[in-house]
Amino acid sequence: MQQVVQGIILHSIRYSDSRFIVRIFCKTHGLKPFMVSAGSKNGSGVLQILQPMNVVEFESSIRENQQIQTMRNIRIAHPLHQIYVDPVKSAMVMFLNEVLYKTMADDYVNDRFFQFLKNAVLLLDDSIDPRNFHLWCLLEICRHYGFYPQTDPDGATEYFDLSQSIFCRHTPTHPFFIEKEDALHLYRILELEWPQMQDMQLHGTLRKNLLNALVRYVQLHLENQREIKSLEILHEVFH
Repeated sequence: MQQVVQGIILHSIRYSDSRFIVRIFCKTHGLKPFMVSAGSKNGSGVLQILQPMNVVEFESSIRENQQIQTMRNIRIAHPLHQIYVDPVKSAMVMFLNEVLYKTMADDYVNDRFFQFLKNAVLLLDDSIDPRNFHLWCLLEICRHYGFYPQTDPDGATEYFDLSQSIFCRHTPTHPFFIEKEDALHLYRILELEWPQMQDMQLHGTLRKNLLNALVRYVQLHLENQREIKSLEILHEVFH
């Protein structure tokens, strides 16, 4: 039976002259591939809809035993006004989209995570100063994946052990950690919601160091070594 499905575009690849295979993180059905038609009359419109992280709606009879789902009448559910014209916001969406696409498991279902990502895209679109958004959002992704950083009961901030996911006073016995100013700022960030994070002053080198560390953190905890190619693009935008 056809039903209205809401989802977030994570990846698309051309299958033929007029069809695309699109991976969509759906609110109730999780991450699934769909065949999307882009006929000659509405081809350019469909291409605009398939932009990364767009929140869309469509009709589909989703069958769990079907490898690629079919759909019809795909449309944008929440129009974005700034993300694809602002180079900073656009680079952030490209980065976060790549992180999600390369880390989210097939058929992964989490309606609370879907709601967070939907709200996060709208927050970014509306934000006045988005320079810290990717750090905040990446940490929240870690929270939903189940490995949010843990603070030390004694308030230690000297080191953050990336592999053990905890702050500590002594140097870890492996190379996967951050220290000093970087660790202290990460500790402070954990206490902030996005409105406060938006006002936090971080210099470029610190922001770059934290982002590199958090990407490594995600890779360690998901045992996923796939390169995040858009990371360098994001660094270039800020420098």
